[in-house]
Amino acid sequence: MAIVLSESEQESLLEFSIQLARKAGAVILEGSKAIRQELGSSGIDSKKNSVDLVTEWDVKVEEIVQNAVREKFPNFG
Repeated sequence: MAIVLSESEQESLLEFSIQLARKAGAVILEGSKAIRQELGSSGIDSKKNSVDLVTEWDVKVEEIVQNAVREKFPNFG
């Protein structure tokens, strides 16, 4: 069954999503800067090594998003 949201609820969800995306983006930028500093210019397009498919920054962003969604929408999914 589809959930029907009022216009006000849609606007609230949109604003929440935008703020969360900006917060996550800031963490990604921070991580990108840290990786560049750690690896130098040779590491800009690569991760720490060939088996490091997920960086600590990826995990941080995932945790931020999951926690924010759980807090704002405890009954969601």
